[in-house]
Amino acid sequence: MTEQTVFVIDDDQAVRESIAALVEIRGLPVRTFASGEEFLSFYESPLPGCVVTDLRIDPGISGIELQVSLQEAGFDIPVIVISAYANVANAVQAMHNGAVTLLEKNCSTDELWQAITEALRVDLEKRDSQNATHDLLTRFRTLSADEAKVMVRIIQGTLNKNIAKELSLSLRTVETRRHNVLKKIGVSSVPELVRLYIELEKTMGRPPEELLAD
Repeated sequence: MTEQTVFVIDDDQAVRESIAALVEIRGLPVRTFASGEEFLSFYESPLPGCVVTDLRIDPGISGIELQVSLQEAGFDIPVIVISAYANVANAVQAMHNGAVTLLEKNCSTDELWQAITEALRVDLEKRDSQNATHDLLTRFRTLSADEAKVMVRIIQGTLNKNIAKELSLSLRTVETRRHNVLKKIGVSSVPELVRLYIELEKTMGRPPEELLAD
């Protein structure tokens, strides 16, 4: 996996260099940008890491507008907002947009590094979760359409003999497809299958069988 990078956005070169030095001395990659627009032009794919951005960037979009632009582009990278004009309204807006935190520009290096560490942890957890979801979805997508029909009825608690009747199949065929479902999903019991089915449904917002052809 690509190493996490700290992306620093501030119109003040001295601030950019100060934060970059803080990150580099701890052995992490860092890239700096003088505006939100410059960063967005660079960030065309979801690279791992976090963003440290000034609230007010002159000229150009603000740190909060940058958050919105990232969300609209489908990028879920953690953002730390720094401001010399921090107030309750700014903090609420930044946090509402998903910022890890909002710091005052005169915060200590320890406070800033703690926030960066937390943001990188959040990024890693999100990526681990996304990878796990992708792996689980991939397993469900190995099911054939006929196996998916049997799976849905297994999840509903329908007995094999009733599944056979509903789908006009032999009991042996149902048992074979039931076995294939458990094997392909990588579980040894129906309760395990149900747990993963519900987990994927909650994450994706749709029943797994509807995602098989996406």
